[in-house]
Amino acid sequence: MKMKFVPLICLFGLSISLVGCSVLPEAGPAPVQLQLMSNVNEDRVAETVWSADKGTLVIETPQATTALSSRALWYQSGEHQLTPFRDHIWTEPLPMQIERLAAEYLATNLKGINVLTDQPGVMADYRLRVHLHQWHLDQTSQRLLVVINADLLQENGQPVVSWQWQQSEALPDVSAQGLAAAGQVWLYKWLAELSDRLLPYLH
Repeated sequence: MKMKFVPLICLFGLSISLVGCSVLPEAGPAPVQLQLMSNVNEDRVAETVWSADKGTLVIETPQATTALSSRALWYQSGEHQLTPFRDHIWTEPLPMQIERLAAEYLATNLKGINVLTDQPGVMADYRLRVHLHQWHLDQTSQRLLVVINADLLQENGQPVVSWQWQQSEALPDVSAQGLAAAGQVWLYKWLAELSDRLLPYLH
């Protein structure tokens, strides 16, 4: 599976492992914008067509803390303290990126199911509700830490199944770019597992 991470900067080629280092200092006149990118082949996306003969799964915009709903990238600067990177921001809030990329990935991997993002008036057999609790760089472990819940609901709101992930991902370097690169890797590992878990409940 080919991973792509581009946004306004090139991350690949950075494979320095910094052991025992704190977050790299930041300085600059304007924040650099970072973005999680699709790893789904464009031809496969083009083949994804909505059909009235299929069941429909709607991906809701993930619910998140106020901090994670902003465009800031965060690192843990104390035991219970998060600090935003000063010179790097997301192009758009993380929940919106996850919603879009999850819908794209699941639409190409859940055969026989229409997968849509949540829009007014959209009817669905199932809804996927995601809660994003943590997504930040932990300086102690020098890893991305993620805590996320996913709930599959019937059209009437009745719960079908719930899952929780509390995981981490290694960073290529201890920086905002490293955090975003690790997020790219973790997201598609998670989507692959989520797709496998959803499949038995959607058929």
